[in-house]
Amino acid sequence: MAGHSDPIERAVKFNSWYVNQINKDIFPITDGNEIDKYVTASTMKKLRHAQDPRYADEEFYEADIFLKAQYVGDDWPQNVTAIAGDTDPVCVNVYIAFGKKKDHIVIDCMVKEDNLWKVQSVSAVEFSRNLTIPN
Repeated sequence: MAGHSDPIERAVKFNSWYVNQINKDIFPITDGNEIDKYVTASTMKKLRHAQDPRYADEEFYEADIFLKAQYVGDDWPQNVTAIAGDTDPVCVNVYIAFGKKKDHIVIDCMVKEDNLWKVQSVSAVEFSRNLTIPN
Protein backbone atom coordinates (compact mmCIF):
# COMPACT_ATOMS: atom_id res chain seq x y z
CA MET A 1 0.00 0.00 0.00
CA ALA A 2 3.01 2.28 -0.40
CA GLY A 3 2.00 5.59 -1.91
CA HIS A 4 -1.59 5.30 -0.72
CA SER A 5 -1.37 7.00 2.68
CA ASP A 6 -3.88 9.69 1.74
CA PRO A 7 -6.88 7.33 1.33
CA ILE A 8 -5.88 5.47 4.48
CA GLU A 9 -5.53 8.65 6.52
CA ARG A 10 -8.81 10.00 5.14
CA ALA A 11 -10.64 6.74 5.94
CA VAL A 12 -9.38 6.81 9.54
CA LYS A 13 -10.23 10.50 9.88
CA PHE A 14 -13.74 9.96 8.50
CA ASN A 15 -14.52 6.92 10.65
CA SER A 16 -13.19 8.57 13.79
CA TRP A 17 -15.25 11.70 13.12
CA TYR A 18 -18.33 9.69 12.14
CA VAL A 19 -18.38 7.28 15.09
CA ASN A 20 -17.93 10.22 17.48
CA GLN A 21 -20.88 12.03 15.85
CA ILE A 22 -23.12 8.97 16.16
CA ASN A 23 -21.97 8.48 19.75
CA LYS A 24 -23.22 12.03 20.51
CA ASP A 25 -26.60 11.27 18.84
CA ILE A 26 -25.71 13.47 15.86
CA PHE A 27 -26.71 11.91 12.54
CA PRO A 28 -24.36 13.27 9.86
CA ILE A 29 -26.43 12.16 6.86
CA THR A 30 -29.32 14.40 7.91
CA ASP A 31 -27.69 16.83 10.37
CA GLY A 32 -25.60 19.31 8.38
CA ASN A 33 -23.21 18.95 5.48
CA GLU A 34 -19.86 18.24 7.13
CA ILE A 35 -20.09 14.64 5.94
CA ASP A 36 -19.84 15.90 2.34
CA LYS A 37 -16.10 16.44 2.94
CA TYR A 38 -15.68 12.70 3.46
CA VAL A 39 -18.27 10.94 1.28
CA THR A 40 -18.76 11.18 -2.49
CA ALA A 41 -21.55 13.38 -3.82
CA SER A 42 -23.24 10.47 -5.61
CA THR A 43 -23.28 8.36 -2.44
CA MET A 44 -24.64 11.24 -0.35
CA LYS A 45 -27.37 11.90 -2.91
CA LYS A 46 -28.51 8.27 -2.63
CA LEU A 47 -28.31 8.26 1.17
CA ARG A 48 -30.24 11.49 1.53
CA HIS A 49 -32.86 10.18 -0.90
CA ALA A 50 -33.20 7.04 1.27
CA GLN A 51 -33.68 9.24 4.37
CA ASP A 52 -36.49 11.26 2.77
CA PRO A 53 -39.80 10.27 4.45
CA ARG A 54 -41.49 10.14 1.03
CA TYR A 55 -39.23 7.25 0.10
CA ALA A 56 -38.92 5.61 3.51
CA ASP A 57 -40.61 2.40 2.37
CA GLU A 58 -38.14 1.79 -0.47
CA GLU A 59 -35.21 0.57 1.63
CA PHE A 60 -34.77 -0.48 5.21
CA TYR A 61 -31.33 -0.75 6.74
CA GLU A 62 -30.99 -2.69 9.96
CA ALA A 63 -27.51 -1.33 10.62
CA ASP A 64 -25.77 2.02 10.26
CA ILE A 65 -24.70 2.41 6.63
CA PHE A 66 -21.11 3.43 7.48
CA LEU A 67 -20.50 1.45 10.66
CA LYS A 68 -22.36 -1.69 9.55
CA ALA A 69 -23.52 -2.07 13.14
CA GLN A 70 -26.65 -1.44 15.17
CA TYR A 71 -24.75 0.09 18.08
CA VAL A 72 -21.47 1.86 18.86
CA GLY A 73 -19.14 -0.09 21.13
CA ASP A 74 -18.07 1.71 24.32
CA ASP A 75 -14.46 1.96 23.17
CA TRP A 76 -15.04 2.62 19.45
CA PRO A 77 -14.90 6.43 19.49
CA GLN A 78 -11.36 6.38 20.90
CA ASN A 79 -10.14 3.37 18.89
CA VAL A 80 -10.41 3.66 15.11
CA THR A 81 -7.51 2.05 13.24
CA ALA A 82 -6.61 1.18 9.66
CA ILE A 83 -5.43 -2.42 9.70
CA ALA A 84 -5.09 -3.26 5.99
CA GLY A 85 -5.57 -1.94 2.52
CA ASP A 86 -5.66 -3.09 -1.08
CA THR A 87 -6.30 -1.55 -4.46
CA ASP A 88 -8.57 -2.66 -7.28
CA PRO A 89 -9.56 -0.89 -10.52
CA VAL A 90 -12.49 0.82 -8.74
CA CYS A 91 -11.08 2.04 -5.44
CA VAL A 92 -8.57 1.79 -2.64
CA ASN A 93 -10.11 -0.54 -0.05
CA VAL A 94 -9.20 0.47 3.50
CA TYR A 95 -9.96 -1.98 6.31
CA ILE A 96 -11.00 -0.04 9.42
CA ALA A 97 -11.13 -1.68 12.86
CA PHE A 98 -13.12 -0.32 15.79
CA GLY A 99 -12.42 -0.93 19.46
CA LYS A 100 -9.32 -1.86 21.47
CA LYS A 101 -9.69 -5.49 20.41
CA LYS A 102 -10.22 -4.42 16.77
CA ASP A 103 -13.08 -6.91 16.60
CA HIS A 104 -15.46 -4.89 14.40
CA ILE A 105 -14.11 -4.27 10.90
CA VAL A 106 -15.50 -2.47 7.87
CA ILE A 107 -14.03 -1.93 4.42
CA ASP A 108 -14.19 1.60 3.02
CA CYS A 109 -14.02 1.89 -0.77
CA MET A 110 -12.09 5.17 -1.21
CA VAL A 111 -12.08 7.13 -4.49
CA LYS A 112 -10.78 10.55 -5.49
CA GLU A 113 -13.38 13.28 -5.96
CA ASP A 114 -12.43 16.93 -6.41
CA ASN A 115 -8.84 16.00 -5.55
CA LEU A 116 -9.85 14.55 -2.15
CA TRP A 117 -10.09 10.91 -1.13
CA LYS A 118 -13.68 10.12 -0.16
CA VAL A 119 -15.77 7.12 0.86
CA GLN A 120 -17.81 5.73 -2.02
CA SER A 121 -19.20 2.69 -0.21
CA VAL A 122 -18.68 0.54 2.87
CA SER A 123 -18.79 -3.23 3.31
CA ALA A 124 -18.80 -5.34 6.44
CA VAL A 125 -16.09 -7.94 6.93
CA GLU A 126 -18.45 -10.16 8.91
CA PHE A 127 -21.77 -10.90 7.31
CA SER A 128 -24.85 -13.06 7.61
CA ARG A 129 -25.72 -15.45 4.84
CA ASN A 130 -28.99 -13.94 3.66
CA LEU A 131 -29.48 -15.49 0.24
CA THR A 132 -31.21 -18.75 -0.49
CA ILE A 133 -29.52 -20.50 -3.36
CA PRO A 134 -31.58 -23.23 -5.02
CA ASN A 135 -29.91 -26.63 -5.33
